[in-house]
Amino acid sequence: MTHLLPVIALYSLATPALALGGGSLPDTQATQITRQVEQKAGRVVERAMDRRLEKRAEAKANSVRERLAELPRALSINTTTGQKAFNEVALDDGFRAVERQWLVTGTASDMDSLSHPGITLLERRELSGLGMTVARFRVSPELDSREALEGALPELADRLDRNHIFEPQAGPEAAGPEPDLPQWQSLCDTPARVGMVDTAIATDHPVFRNAQIEQQRFLDLADVEGELREPRIHGTAVASLMVGSRADQWPARLPQATVFNASVFYDRERNLSGATLGHLLEGLNWLADQDLSVINISLTGPDNRLLATAVETLREQGILLVAAVGNQGPAAPPLYPAAYPEVVGVTAVDASGELYRWANRGEQVLFAGPGVSVAVAHPDGDMVADSGTSLAAPVITAALACRRGDQSTDQAIKALTEEARDLGKQGRDTSFGHGFLDL
Repeated sequence: MTHLLPVIALYSLATPALALGGGSLPDTQATQITRQVEQKAGRVVERAMDRRLEKRAEAKANSVRERLAELPRALSINTTTGQKAFNEVALDDGFRAVERQWLVTGTASDMDSLSHPGITLLERRELSGLGMTVARFRVSPELDSREALEGALPELADRLDRNHIFEPQAGPEAAGPEPDLPQWQSLCDTPARVGMVDTAIATDHPVFRNAQIEQQRFLDLADVEGELREPRIHGTAVASLMVGSRADQWPARLPQATVFNASVFYDRERNLSGATLGHLLEGLNWLADQDLSVINISLTGPDNRLLATAVETLREQGILLVAAVGNQGPAAPPLYPAAYPEVVGVTAVDASGELYRWANRGEQVLFAGPGVSVAVAHPDGDMVADSGTSLAAPVITAALACRRGDQSTDQAIKALTEEARDLGKQGRDTSFGHGFLDL
């Protein structure tokens, strides 16, 4: 900030200098000039502070990407009791999955097909909210490919997929100095019921003092003793953008809403988190039974047949899904679930309307929301600045939740489309979608 002092000093000296020219200015004119100069100086300082916060958030996001890239090809994940739960492995396509684990959906008789050499059934779950019966099974190394499994189980070929790992789309960092908090208003007083699939939420944070939050944990494994370790950073940040408030600075965007959070993420090494497809499906199944209007999904991963089926079922039930498009960069392929046609894909922009540099682009982008250098709650009780499409998604979720009270899904999306400020190319584009909603 010291580099701004000469600028401020120059502005401050300018007004007295005018009075020395050929007579003094009227007091009202001098006061007006002084006020204008002070306002200009203040804007210079504010822009510099914004740039500093953006650089800090950007450095944090870069650190997360680097740590993800440095994860070992095979990473051992342990339970809270210290028992090994599974190996998380890197796949040839760049995504990650539970080593040699697959999921399949079908009828009870279909599951009998899993009695096959090289296949070990680990568990079977009835996900009635999604209308699915899902079996999780382990395969021998020889069967650990789609081609091999489709050959062994031809009748289930279109209903099986890997137990993929999904990633949150914001940086889980330790808290730093509290950022300047933005000003926003409540979007509505509708008693909306909003769902989340995320990490756990630190409900003891001061911003949630007046919030209504219910959460359920989905981190157990039928074949292993104990549960996976439960992180809290990402979910706390996302929830704070919907129902968090500070009496002296800003209200909750959804002050009368109840948030139902499915905690599905587990702790990895290096302060990173991940969620298995199996746990993600269990979380969505629970949310399907909560009479919700909208579900926020601030995570990304690969296209997966079982996830696609679950998303389609939820949309048929009238539940609108909002998802972050991802932070892999403009050249990255589409990420899911945001890229499914039933889902509202959200990207992030900064306060000036510039697109977040690491945001994915493509036809899946429907709206842009504020998501760069955003002030969010941290589990240690502080507020921190963070960036990512994960943080833009809950803002759009909140806006849609307000409209779903008396509008259909299509009507709610149309209403936001008409409100969005067009950025980039005229009309809908692959960077900003229909435009920016500064809410």
